[in-house]
Amino acid sequence: MSDEENVYGRAEAALRRSDTAEVERVLTAKWPNLANAPGEAQHIMAMAYLAKLDGARAVQFMRAAVRAEPKSLRHHIALGHILSSSGDHAGAADAYAAAAQIDPNWPGVHFVLSVASYKAGRHAEAETAARAAVQANPIAETWDALASAMRALGNGQEALAASDEALKLDRDDINAINGRGAALLMLNRPGEALEVFESLFAKGVNAPVLALNRAAAYDLLGRTNEARAIYDDAQRRWAHLPNLQQQIAARRR
Repeated sequence: MSDEENVYGRAEAALRRSDTAEVERVLTAKWPNLANAPGEAQHIMAMAYLAKLDGARAVQFMRAAVRAEPKSLRHHIALGHILSSSGDHAGAADAYAAAAQIDPNWPGVHFVLSVASYKAGRHAEAETAARAAVQANPIAETWDALASAMRALGNGQEALAASDEALKLDRDDINAINGRGAALLMLNRPGEALEVFESLFAKGVNAPVLALNRAAAYDLLGRTNEARAIYDDAQRRWAHLPNLQQQIAARRR
């Protein structure tokens, strides 16, 4: 075992013990200026800062790892995960896209790229990645990612078809069920959509997106009092979600 491998082994052992101070001590003993350390050392340091819930520093070190070893798949993937968890979905999508260029066959890379692109509002990219994800691994999760992208692009018919494919594989997948209802709403089939949403609600599913969808279906059916009651409940229940509150306010105008 080389000296560097020994250092990495000791740092990783300390990281597994959640001893982040020891991780830093071991790495800086070898590389006093971590900015000049190899990508692997930067990667381990990034994970130590992530363990300390210091996302900004974790991103800083993982970006340094990417710069040091730009062809390393694992650095790009890890950077994408860190950025995604911090809400920087555009940055995460860029990291996953770089990973997909290095190895398009890495399991799950197209799926995470689709999800991040969708959350970043890059819906055409989300569709492309979702189609690649379905081709690589046609499971309910990847079909649902494609359905989400198609809804965002305004293609209700393809969104419905993708949700139906997801449900063929897992009829109890909550996201796929809700997605099917959302596609039916887009296709101006609110009665069918409401049946879908109410079936989820009856099972105890109570999420912001479901509340919005239920209320929208009632509105389209002209049942405004029921829609208003759902909006009122959602405003009270999820007062801490400003984006939801804005969506409700816009719909109630």
